[in-house]
Amino acid sequence: MRAAVAIESLKENPYFAERVKEIADEVTYLPARPDHDELRDLLGQYDLLVIGARERITADMLRDAPVRTRIVGTLSVGTDHLDIPALKEAGIYVERCPTANVRSVAEHALALLFALSKELKWGDRLVADGKSRSGLPSLPFELSGRTLGLIGYGNIGSTLGTLAVALGMRVVATSRTRQGGGDGEVAFGTLEHVLSESHLVSISVPLTQETRGMVNSTTLASLREGAILVNTSRAEVVDEQAVRAALDSGRLAGYGGDYDHADPNLTERPNVLITPHVAGITAESNDRLDNELIDRLAAHLKG
Repeated sequence: MRAAVAIESLKENPYFAERVKEIADEVTYLPARPDHDELRDLLGQYDLLVIGARERITADMLRDAPVRTRIVGTLSVGTDHLDIPALKEAGIYVERCPTANVRSVAEHALALLFALSKELKWGDRLVADGKSRSGLPSLPFELSGRTLGLIGYGNIGSTLGTLAVALGMRVVATSRTRQGGGDGEVAFGTLEHVLSESHLVSISVPLTQETRGMVNSTTLASLREGAILVNTSRAEVVDEQAVRAALDSGRLAGYGGDYDHADPNLTERPNVLITPHVAGITAESNDRLDNELIDRLAAHLKG
């Protein structure tokens, strides 16, 4: 089996480097991340491709040239950069990393909630401009005693819920499969119910046709006045124009996101904090991602 690894730094992980040699006779680490045409060529040359979320595999790439690849491993939780139906039709199996960075993303979402509730960006700008705390639009507030709404209750959402309960927060949640009942200290309801109940809201859902634009002007109309919204999912889950309008009206007191192509009209605001798609990347999670992916690829090949 011939394998191509699109992320050269993976060869610096001894565990990954040894395990990939157990499942492939030939391993090539690419010196640079492949573009569209280079990735299409790789699909015709290698049995196994290891890529990241930057590499997009589309139906036309599978249709326009001979395809040798049988397995794609993506160093990510999400698969929205891959045309899964087209890959399945082409007989290509896709493996991902569903659990490795759960804690990292949950902690990052919590950090955004803290930063926005404490108005850290606003306060930092005031000090930089030589101004005092009287320039803050309102007093920071404590998370304890507040209600956190979770949109999505998978691995990340449930982990964030556990952290929030430990802080003394009330937690309500909604998911595709649960819109009623409870799970320990977490109560479930509809999206509109969660938005209306929550002082702070965190979104942790995959990007699909159903979730694209799910937070829009209609759903934000259900939001509690002066709430804080955090999105560690893909940017496309949220309608940024609707977010701007909600910030202007005061329905939203703050917005946080984790993606690297935000609207400049958002990022310039002192009550908006956007990080460069780094929520899942920590010193601890990096190795876990590498190791989980190669372990899952090896288990699939053995199975």
